Amino acid sequence: PNSGGAHGDDHDADAEFRKHAVPAQDRDVMKNHLVELMCTVPPQIQVQLGESISLIAASDFPSQWDNLLPDLISRLDNRDWSVVNGVLVTANSIFKRFRYVQRSDALYKDILYVLHRFQEPLTELFKAINAQLDAFTAGNNVAELRPRLAALRTICRIFYSLNYQDLPEYFEDHMEEWMAGFAKHLEYVNPHLEDNDEENEPGPIDVLQVAVIQNLYLYANKDEEPFLPYLAKFTTLVWNMLLRVSQLPKHDALATTGIRFLSSLVGKLMHRELFQEEATLREIFARIVIPNLMIREVDEERFEDNPQEFILSDMEGSDTESRRKCAQELLRAMCRQFEPQTTQICSEHVSQMLASFHADAANQWRNKDVAIHLMLGISIKTESAQYGVSQVNEG
Repeated sequence: PNSGGAHGDDHDADAEFRKHAVPAQDRDVMKNHLVELMCTVPPQIQVQLGESISLIAASDFPSQWDNLLPDLISRLDNRDWSVVNGVLVTANSIFKRFRYVQRSDALYKDILYVLHRFQEPLTELFKAINAQLDAFTAGNNVAELRPRLAALRTICRIFYSLNYQDLPEYFEDHMEEWMAGFAKHLEYVNPHLEDNDEENEPGPIDVLQVAVIQNLYLYANKDEEPFLPYLAKFTTLVWNMLLRVSQLPKHDALATTGIRFLSSLVGKLMHRELFQEEATLREIFARIVIPNLMIREVDEERFEDNPQEFILSDMEGSDTESRRKCAQELLRAMCRQFEPQTTQICSEHVSQMLASFHADAANQWRNKDVAIHLMLGISIKTESAQYGVSQVNEG
């Protein structure tokens, strides 16, 4: 019997791994042919092969799979968009490991390895697709637009991974090209790509715009100096986007991402001049905060299906960002920078909404709910899940 305790368990695990591990020679054969195979099979199988590449890359890339990136890059100019998108999705899943991890020399070595090989072809593809959008949009060529918009969305997610740790020198040097593309995407409108009968699933333009704003949020939080000249324009673009999104669930991700971007700017002293006019603060209140605090029909349905879960997520927060939660965070960010003005504007809206409720309680109960959330939003300045409320509004 094994009396080695934990060390014995480790030895058994290593032995079990070696027993089932693919021999090195077979691994090399698989790695040398997986990318080519992925590019020749139907989309459904392509997804599975892409996942296989990602799984192997997690252990072998880049030190033991030096030809992976050249193989992927060589197929970015393929005329078959299912191949291009398959390559981009695979690259995205590989590079995700650069996010949400602690900095280390090994991590930066891998990032630099990828950047030196992938940053230029990625930028060139980004520019090429952007140049093609206008022609296909003018011709209402939805079949050509859809795969290109899908590619742009994945490119944005790759951009996020490659810029997550630090702003690379190459992207700083090519800031104008990327920012021009992002601005184009936020302004892009095409009724032919919108499904008016769909209420829940976001469309191809929606998911692209979410990815763009996530990149802007990343840069805004880094306070990178090369990005600062673009902030005013992107603030206006995100603002306008928030004013035109519907209350339908399919636009929830777009709304919450946009509100979080504005919150990150409002809450910082260095961006105070963008929002300091009282008219601007009133606009934020009336057209962004209140509409996104309002209970919707879909929220009522969630409450009817599971009241306890709805109340817990609404009062205590949840892992997923909701419009109401993000609107309250925006309100608190406004309080941190513009407490007297925000408190005054909020008090006016609370009085109006409570008066509306008292005049017609049966039909205006939503106004009372919003008034309560407004009061909570301006009353609590600082709180945490561990310690609760630690700072309140003295006004």
